[in-house]
Amino acid sequence: MPWELPRDQSARLRIAKGYPFEAPKSSYLFVDGKVEPFSDTEKYGVSLSKRKAVIAHGSNRAPEQLKRKFFRHISGQDPIPVTAIWLNDHDVVYSAHVARYGSIAAELIYSPGTEVQVFLTWLTEAQLERMHATELPGGSYSYGHIKSTWVSADRLDLPIDSIGTAVYRSSTGILNYNNNPVAISALPARNRLLADWSQEQALSYVHGTSDLKNLDQAILRSIDSNSYRNQLTDKLKEQSLDVFHPTYAIVE
Repeated sequence: MPWELPRDQSARLRIAKGYPFEAPKSSYLFVDGKVEPFSDTEKYGVSLSKRKAVIAHGSNRAPEQLKRKFFRHISGQDPIPVTAIWLNDHDVVYSAHVARYGSIAAELIYSPGTEVQVFLTWLTEAQLERMHATELPGGSYSYGHIKSTWVSADRLDLPIDSIGTAVYRSSTGILNYNNNPVAISALPARNRLLADWSQEQALSYVHGTSDLKNLDQAILRSIDSNSYRNQLTDKLKEQSLDVFHPTYAIVE
């Protein structure tokens, strides 16, 4: 297991409902489990040009998730720059996938004319290996590159990767609601073409209940029972929308 779930039920519910978690509104530096100003990057001797920029459009943009994945891990001894960007012609929607911690996960899709605010995590080779270990086992995601244009939300001069921008994408498809994707309301967007939901709205839809007590019980069951969670995901996959992206190329 890449990171351990809390045993307390209230803490589990907070994680499940809190996805994709709170993130700063601007670029920051993740250092030893804490958020520091991005301007400290030079002080720590971090060179962005020597790192791999990976789009963080879900929980990986949030300090609390980075802490779960990197705090006290050997690769986490190096700071991680996290830069806010506006990504052109894309949006972030719910995937047809229930995560092991109970949330409905995110997916990046091509959406001409939409700009969505996401982040780039600038990773060392060891940090990228660690991120792979938390994302790729189980086959729910693939890793590759997209051709895209973006601008720094903070007007920073950021390096551009000539082979494209790295990203993890869902292997299970997109959550289908009346034959349309549903955007994640926690991700700011300009000219958004889709309806958007909070995480709790998505969970209510997937579990088929809006009653708070029943929903909480269903969420906890999806965390405790692999078979129940897999049943939910299989049902979502059967109805899912295509995850085709015109420029996405998987890196084997």
